[in-house]
Amino acid sequence: MSQDYYIELGVPRNAADKEVKAAYRRLARRYHPDVNSDDPDAEARFKRVNEAYQVLSDRKTRRDYDQFGDNWKHAEQMRASGGPDGFRGGGRGFRGGHDFGGFDLGDLFGDFGPGNRGNAFGRPQRQSLRTNVQITLEEAYAGSKRAITIQGSSTCRECSGSGIDGTVLCSYCGGSGTSQMPRTLEVMIPKGTAPGDRIRVRPDKMTELTIEVDVRGHRVFTRRDDDLTTDVAISYLDAILGGEVEVPTMTGKVALTVPAGTTDGRSFRMKGKGMPRHGRGASGNGDLLARMVISVPREPTEEEVGLLERLRDLRASGSEAESPEIEASETEIGVDQHPVSESRNAEAAGGDA
Repeated sequence: MSQDYYIELGVPRNAADKEVKAAYRRLARRYHPDVNSDDPDAEARFKRVNEAYQVLSDRKTRRDYDQFGDNWKHAEQMRASGGPDGFRGGGRGFRGGHDFGGFDLGDLFGDFGPGNRGNAFGRPQRQSLRTNVQITLEEAYAGSKRAITIQGSSTCRECSGSGIDGTVLCSYCGGSGTSQMPRTLEVMIPKGTAPGDRIRVRPDKMTELTIEVDVRGHRVFTRRDDDLTTDVAISYLDAILGGEVEVPTMTGKVALTVPAGTTDGRSFRMKGKGMPRHGRGASGNGDLLARMVISVPREPTEEEVGLLERLRDLRASGSEAESPEIEASETEIGVDQHPVSESRNAEAAGGDA
């Protein structure tokens, strides 16, 4: 059964590039097998959506598809064999249109890119393939490897790459001289990879694969460039008197000493506890901002209530000097930090950058 790429993406034939991209992202998110594990048809639909996008997102292949329809892969042979009018197939059903939003892609599946293309004499041409991969923040921090399956070119076994069978085009490869065979590549995702980063891989001389990386959101950390932010609960007593709290990091919990008078929302910058810096010439790690969230007991005991009322009376009578108000912002003060399982001999981290 033939496939109408415009209908597959739900866009009109005259859709702009950004409409095609938005439609692809929305549908890829909807039909991704990772979020449709109970739907046996999701993977097949995901592949069809990906195939449609690879054709319509490339200006040349989209032009060939608009002109030749299902025979777009053999556009060069058709032009050489008598022009487009005798081979047109692209006029069916290019209708419809929907609004599409963002996306959240996951692991890779079979069909990538516009497929193999050859010339009229069966000589394979270069392939530029594209796909997406989603990783966790932990994988972005440590680096990871992913197995990615692509459709690679191989010499047609029926015509031995000639593209012809006697005096007619080879029916197996359509005259391209090549056929598609699945190939699995092992791709290294570098440390510090950020959302939107692109990785280019050349599995052979004729193929270039571009992988766009998306990093999932995290339940503990928020990322901004190479820095991370996390909320840390602190008791109201430790906030008033100063104390020690445990701060989660990408490598384990770290004890952080906070000063007296810490206000809700105040942040402490922990140097080198963020994401690995990436890019040419980059080294080291970003920072971690530990934002204090003061915890107040909902049901204090009678003894606690009595002590707090006494403290309130003392302050009201002026027996205790008022502390200067501190704005809830990133702190300038130096703070002591060390792994929870280690001693306090760790080097103190600076305050705000």
